[in-house]
Amino acid sequence: MRNDYEMITVADYVNSLDNVKVLSVEEKQIEAEIEKYLLNSKRAETNSKIVEALLA
Repeated sequence: MRNDYEMITVADYVNSLDNVKVLSVEEKQIEAEIEKYLLNSKRAETNSKIVEALLA
């Protein structure tokens, strides 16, 4: 049995979710977790820049 998988980036996955009108509960949870991850990543980047500026 052969499984064909396709690689996709997180950004492409989130963008593809924007095009879908109806999502299952599981897909909504995945979307929320991805958005939470991206927000935390951006926040960490901002915090690192603040710390860097304070130390400089």
